Amino acid sequence: MKWSQLKKRIETTFADSVRGRVEVWNTRYHKAHDDAGEGYITIDGERVASFGEYTYFVRLYGEERRLLAESGSTGCGDAERAEGYDRVWDQAKKTTADRGVFAPWEFNQALFDYLGLSMADILSSDNPIIRALGMLDRRFGKRRLREYDVSAEHPRVQTLHQVRCEAEGLITDDTRRGP
Repeated sequence: MKWSQLKKRIETTFADSVRGRVEVWNTRYHKAHDDAGEGYITIDGERVASFGEYTYFVRLYGEERRLLAESGSTGCGDAERAEGYDRVWDQAKKTTADRGVFAPWEFNQALFDYLGLSMADILSSDNPIIRALGMLDRRFGKRRLREYDVSAEHPRVQTLHQVRCEAEGLITDDTRRGP
């Protein structure tokens, strides 16, 4: 599927209140030596989430080096050290994802996966990108939106939940200030 078709299909799932305000994007930097890319989400033209290849690798390898130093592992030169290195690598990938840093291909895969999911599957997904997009989905009604507790959610999910609540008129200046 072409990117323009994917973009259109994703954005048509958005509720009327946010459609046109929230957009998903994907770009390739063809003048970069490795043709690196980036995916991102904008609200009213301002980037609120970015999934850049360079950012991803810098954070991932930085986390890997930190974990290797903590564990005392020096790499994967022999079978015994390789097992420790593999554990460190898996932990680095998990920690990087938990911090909301994803590669552009992970963003694109999340968009493809999102299209085939029910609302229940979206909300129970392990992927915070999918859950965040779910906050904008027209199938996620106002009542459910109002009652949905995002306090333990990923920051991207919280951001898009707040945007949708504001667009639906569920959050006003009075509700932000509290009693």
